[in-house]
Amino acid sequence: MTNREIMRHIDEGANYYVGLFGEAVHMEKMDKEFYSYVKPKEGEQGISFIYNVRINDLPAERMKTVIDEMKSMNMPIWFGLLASDEAAFLFSGKEPTYEPIEPGEDDEVYMAMLPEDKRDYIESNYKIIKVRSAEEFALWARITNDILAGGYPDIHPVNHFIWCEEKGVKCYILYHDDIPVSVASIMDNNGAASLEFVGTIPDMRRKGFAKAVCERAVYDAFSDGASIITLRAVNAATARLYGTIGFKVYN
Repeated sequence: MTNREIMRHIDEGANYYVGLFGEAVHMEKMDKEFYSYVKPKEGEQGISFIYNVRINDLPAERMKTVIDEMKSMNMPIWFGLLASDEAAFLFSGKEPTYEPIEPGEDDEVYMAMLPEDKRDYIESNYKIIKVRSAEEFALWARITNDILAGGYPDIHPVNHFIWCEEKGVKCYILYHDDIPVSVASIMDNNGAASLEFVGTIPDMRRKGFAKAVCERAVYDAFSDGASIITLRAVNAATARLYGTIGFKVYN
């Protein structure tokens, strides 16, 4: 698989991830001509995000109009790694470069693992469950929201259970001394998987829990036939953790 193909899978993984938030009765999911967005319905809570941006082939003037329109919506935007040079410049105001870039400590890092990169899986001594029931999903959602969103309900503990019921999302909870301390999930987009929602409660970090739950999730994904697993590490420290599992950087 070429680097460009891998980057396309990273883009598609991000778009699929954001789009799944719209798969709930309290959310609005809209496909516009050149981009898509999700946001909570009036009076509801949830994420707002623009994704699936499709402007590479537009004339420059029209491209700028669409970019200005997206920015005016005041939502985070997943612009895509394979944006054209012109689109990237109009969006960021920076000339694109093809020189190798070493990510800064606070930069998002884009990574992937192919089947030939996977490590031998040694089953953890920790109790790790794969979510199967609505009750388990509600617990997973609460822990994930607490860790990654400060308690804000990005993930609805009831309405988003459709992820597991119908969308094939696999959610994991790791227990230490019968206390749920770490989470992860795998989203499978027609055989191209992405590792999402990885986190550990603050007072249990740096003990190997996140690595253990990720290793189980990755093992299951490849066992289920994934051709690639992608992710977007929030910073360089997190990327280093994923590197110990077998993920490689594709910034």
